[in-house]
This record gives sequence, structure tokens and C-alpha cells, in this order.
Amino acid sequence: MHPIPAFRFAMLALAGTTASAFGWNASGTVKSSAGAPLSEVAVTVKDASTPSTTTDAAGLFSIGVSTGVILRSDHASAWRVQAGGRDLRIQSPFDGALELSLVDGTGRKLWTSSATAWDGLAQATLPSNLPTTAAWLVVAHSQGTFSQAVVTGMEGLRVAPHLSASRTAATNPILEFKKTGYVDTTYATTSVTESNLAITMRATPAQVTCPAAKLASGDQNKTITVKGVARKYILHVPSGYKGDTPVPLLVDYHPIMGTASGQSGSTLYKTPADKDGAISVYPDGLGSPMGGQAWNVQGCCTTADDTSFARAMVAEVKTLACIDPKRVYAAGFSMGGGMSHFTACHLSDVFAAAAPAAFDLTEQNVPDCKPVRPITMVMFRGTADGTVSYAGGHSAVVPGMAIDFLGAKKTFQKWAELDKCTDTPSAEDANGCSTYSKCGGGVQVTLCTKQGGGHEQGNGSVGWPILKKYTLP
Repeated sequence: MHPIPAFRFAMLALAGTTASAFGWNASGTVKSSAGAPLSEVAVTVKDASTPSTTTDAAGLFSIGVSTGVILRSDHASAWRVQAGGRDLRIQSPFDGALELSLVDGTGRKLWTSSATAWDGLAQATLPSNLPTTAAWLVVAHSQGTFSQAVVTGMEGLRVAPHLSASRTAATNPILEFKKTGYVDTTYATTSVTESNLAITMRATPAQVTCPAAKLASGDQNKTITVKGVARKYILHVPSGYKGDTPVPLLVDYHPIMGTASGQSGSTLYKTPADKDGAISVYPDGLGSPMGGQAWNVQGCCTTADDTSFARAMVAEVKTLACIDPKRVYAAGFSMGGGMSHFTACHLSDVFAAAAPAAFDLTEQNVPDCKPVRPITMVMFRGTADGTVSYAGGHSAVVPGMAIDFLGAKKTFQKWAELDKCTDTPSAEDANGCSTYSKCGGGVQVTLCTKQGGGHEQGNGSVGWPILKKYTLP
């Protein structure tokens, strides 16, 4: 072996088998501007292909790099590196092919090259366009790897004797967050380790052309023909409606034997929705064997095509008012709650979330409940409901159209299954609400139970804030 030339080699001193880390880590939660967790958000480092990750069902992410060195004790002292400007000389305990790379604090490879060690020595030339930054020089051989903290720049490379100095000089990465339907978001890290980050992403503004004529506030009676059948609904415009900015739309279904006007007067959603400038509509069902109006929730309680009616009604309202197409919601009481469930099952491409009250899924409609995407559900039930038992069971209220309710808890569990929730429900809060929060698409499934509650309207002051957090993807 040739003698080592008389220049000063920098040595990484190791005792025994040693590992040193050089890198960073960032973790936290990504939510929409309305506060809903966002799943499947792509998290990357700006101007780098690695590392990358995606948020989970609860919007959680963790990303980082750790570049390390692990050396055998019998070879640790044999590696040395010397840099003179752009000229690099390496003393290696092994002859043969070496792979060289410079890795910065974000995990990016700034430079890669190959060299061959003969009689324990190898040489390489660094490029002239290296950025000024701290980095690791990594020298890899099939029998061992060596890493040295360095600082790069226009003049070449110089050894950084301490890892802490290298970390201090390192450029902190800029994280990028991307999800279809949301504005790309960046976050500049400021330290090596950052946790509990709260990243907010704004939904991409809907491309909506508002109608030229602004609707006056108040109620309007509307009729639309759907598959040759005249259908009616009430269009409610709040006093705060401006007509030049897209607003949410709430479809609120009446109970069996009820009417659109009756639901408009008794719902607990109108007040909070009005405060947000949302348009609401109150559709009328068609006649049932009981007399009076009802909805077709499969097996009961009419034979009308109510899903086509709901789809056509929403489409028409979008031509009359400035509606955000990503923020259409369903609510309803009793059989109207059943229609809310049915809407979620069959119209999840139109509705972002639903809030049924005093009704459950049934044995008759569950087999065909196949939403095209996970959809947020917030359900309201009373334990003393004498019309739709909290425990579920057989119901023959409508002649010739008996149905079998799953019950509140089983309906809660079924929606968690349909929405691909992976967690266990939370303990009930002060409103009796229990929630699955780690669900597909970042949605949630909530059951609000009122102890001793009867057959009653859903709590709009609880339901509306949940509904409005969610948008269509």
C-alpha cells in the first residue's frame, strides 16, 4: 500500500459499532378550512422527489429523513477524507468500486459519482455549481459505508468537524401539501424536529357562474317535472343571501304524513343555515297507502322515484341561486330522516353529508346502499322513541309496506363500515354524540343519542356545524 500523502485527512472518530443521524422530521394534521381532517393528502419536500408520504384517515402525517453511518469497529478508523477545493481524496480500507454522494439536510442528493480505490486511495472532482449548504458526504463500498459532515459551496467542499455545526448550517425543508379539490399549500420548517403541526388547506373555489338575477329573500313555491311527474318544493332564501358568492344548499325532508311547509316551520336547521347565508329547500313527497305524503326508502313508503326528484331539484336550484356544488347537504325528520339515509346511499356524488333524525337504515335498503364515496353522517336518535325504536325491529305502520329497522347502534356501525372507518367510536360528549373519526376520505360518522328522547327533530345547532365542514372531493 502506498504511503498516505502529507495532507491532513479529516476523520470521523467512532468507537465500536456506531450510528450517527443527520436529518429532520415533521408531523402533524392536515384539515380543511372548515376544520375537517383531510386524508390522502400528498406530502412532499419542495424541489425534491423524496421523501414523501400521505395523510391517513384522520389527516395525520409524519415525514422526514435520517441519513446515518454504521461502521464495523475494525474498519472505523481506516476511513478518511480530504478536500481541497473541488478535489476530493478518500482513504478507504477496501479497494474497488466506491459510490459517492452528497446528501443535504432535507434528504436530497446534491451530487452522485463513482470512483475506484487502488491501494486504499480514491479521487474525485466535485462540480462547480454546488449550493452553499451543510450536507453529508457518503462513501459506499460493498463492504462498508462512511459518512462525513461537510459544508458545500461554490469553492467546493470543506469538512464540518461537528454534526451540530452541520445541522445548524443546513437549509430547513419546505413541505408541500397537495390534494385534488384543494389549493396547494406549503409550510417552511424552522427546526430539525417539528411536531403537532396544524396545516390548513382551502378548497379549490368552485367554478360557479352566479345567476344574473338575484333571488329575493323569502319563500317560493316551485314545481318541477321529473320523469313525467310534477314534483313540488319550497325554496327558502335567507335575508343575508347576496347572490354573488356561492353558498351551501340544504335539502330538508319532511316526515311521513308531513309536508314541505310543515318541515320548513318545524326544522331546527333553518336558523343556523340562515345565519351562514345557505339556501334551503323543503321538498314534498308523494302519496302513500296511509294517505298523506311519504318517501320511497326501498320497501316503504311509496313507489315514487325520489332520488331522481332530489337530483333534478338540486340541479334546478343551482340555476336559480348561486350554489356551491361541493356543499350540498341533506337533513330530515322521521321518514324524512329515512330519505336522508337513502340520499346518502344513492346520491353521494351530489350530497357532501347528511343528517338523518328519528330513523335508521332498514334490512330492506341496506343491501343496495352503496355510496360511490365515503360520506359524512351525523344521526340523531332518542332512546325513548315510540315510533322508530332505538333498538330497531319490525314496523308495519304502512299497510303492505312493512320494514325492519337496524336500530340506532347497528345503523351507526353500518355507516362506519360503509365509510371504511378504522377506529373505534369516541365516548359520548355533552350532546350525547359519539364519533368514528378515522374514515375513508377524511369523513366522520356520528351518532347523537338523547337519553329519554322521543320521536323528534334533529339538533340543528349540533348537526349544521358538522355538515358544513365537509365538501365533495
